[in-house]
Amino acid sequence: MTNEPQRHYNPGMGLSDAPRTPAVYFGAGCAAALLAAALDRAGARRAVVVTTASVAANPALAGAVEKSLGARLAGRLPAISQHAPVREVAALVAAARDLGADAFVSIGGGSPIDAAKAAAWSLASGIDLAAPGALEAARAVRLAGKRVLPHFAVPTTLSVAERSGSAGFSSEGAHDKIGVAAPELIPAAVFYDAALALHTPLPLWLSTGMRAIDHAVETLFAPGRHDHADASALQSLRRLPAALRAAKEDPTAAGARSVAQEAAWLSYELPAAAAGLSHRLGKAIGAPHRIPHGVTSCLVLPHALRFYSSRNPAALAQVAEALGASDAAGALAELIAALGLPQRSSAFGLTAADLQIAAAKVSRPEWPEAELLSILLAGH
Repeated sequence: MTNEPQRHYNPGMGLSDAPRTPAVYFGAGCAAALLAAALDRAGARRAVVVTTASVAANPALAGAVEKSLGARLAGRLPAISQHAPVREVAALVAAARDLGADAFVSIGGGSPIDAAKAAAWSLASGIDLAAPGALEAARAVRLAGKRVLPHFAVPTTLSVAERSGSAGFSSEGAHDKIGVAAPELIPAAVFYDAALALHTPLPLWLSTGMRAIDHAVETLFAPGRHDHADASALQSLRRLPAALRAAKEDPTAAGARSVAQEAAWLSYELPAAAAGLSHRLGKAIGAPHRIPHGVTSCLVLPHALRFYSSRNPAALAQVAEALGASDAAGALAELIAALGLPQRSSAFGLTAADLQIAAAKVSRPEWPEAELLSILLAGH
């Protein structure tokens, strides 16, 4: 643990295009020091910890957080796997009911965070997300006025799922990435604890850092005007690459992880960023082929940028300037290589036919299928 002071941000003054998170804490040791008090303020007495098997097995991670909860710990579900399969979300809902839970505490990356959000949605709506027709029924549901269990997130990656009111999970069978969304699903508090983040394997840390860079880039290309979010995204792009390189050079440096956490937090001020071209293509190849989202950003983002060279050159120039480069796509490709991250989808067994299917899923009039396929093939 470092001597870095803990800091508390309350971004309730953000503009209307910014996701709301009532409380955000930064600093090594902040989760152990402040999580229990945050639950007390919310009146939560029976929290269920949602995490992965690897995090649960590490006493310095889940063990440390659970110790800080004391008698507030009602139980745990350490079985959330990559892309949060819907059957695991259903199991979490059942466990929360059985335990009389009044809050969720997620520890880990995007999968347990999204699973907790999806379970909170299911409990509030009364809809079993694993049931046939659940997503069709979900379209008519609004959570306003319903009891939504508060969610306290302790992220250990840079995916920034904790900043979103969307809850992604994967379907049975085809393993497509699907989800639900509501402002009420945004966590009540987030704890960016660099001491816990040091336990995250370096490849996972770096690849989710590329996911955060993807969020920032997609913000700048999103339709409409969103000056506040753009300024935040540009600041993220100026800071995050150096923090990732520093972590690669010294995986034990808590300071580099803390800077990366703050830069990742800045990357996602605009929810529409998650609906951008790189994200859509990444999801189309990610869940069906068991490729982590951070890795899909490595495979797709540099090539997706070239799609915008004639469509939005002004935003592309902003990305390049923030990265300190003349060629944004080339700079990101070089960063991915320097971090030792995957660059070819063929390494994951994808074929040209798989890429054709993905391109067809994502295509729309402004995103012609042939161009999408060329993006995917460039990273193959």
